[in-house]
Amino acid sequence: MRDRIENIGLMIRNERLRKGLTQEELGERVGVGKAQISKIESGKGLTIKTVTKVLDALGMSVSVVLQNAQAVDKNVIAYVIAAISEFAKAHHISVREANNYLIRFKGIDFLTEHYDAEHLLSFDDSVQDLTQVCLNNGGGIQ
Repeated sequence: MRDRIENIGLMIRNERLRKGLTQEELGERVGVGKAQISKIESGKGLTIKTVTKVLDALGMSVSVVLQNAQAVDKNVIAYVIAAISEFAKAHHISVREANNYLIRFKGIDFLTEHYDAEHLLSFDDSVQDLTQVCLNNGGGIQ
């Protein structure tokens, strides 16, 4: 099961409860106070050193997988920039507003995922596709 870093505090809390420990008891095992355990369980104050101590006290282990982000082709980048500009023109908004809108409503994700097909279309058709994708994802520009 893959867990995101944001969920570490919740995982720690669930394991503490499963083991029947109070925050005070876990804090004693780790060498910190109840307030620090509460902070850790809420996802704040997480440092590698602290998390390691807490996980050791709970008999848990952790592994981290670091992955390289896939490089994006410069042609895709150029196309996305041009499409954002055309989207802005078509909807009479600034390029910045268009960029933020397309990020928020998954238009940029759509362009990069479907670049192979989209870059073969006219910009008018691409703008129509982007508009529809964003509408489908909760956007309001029509």
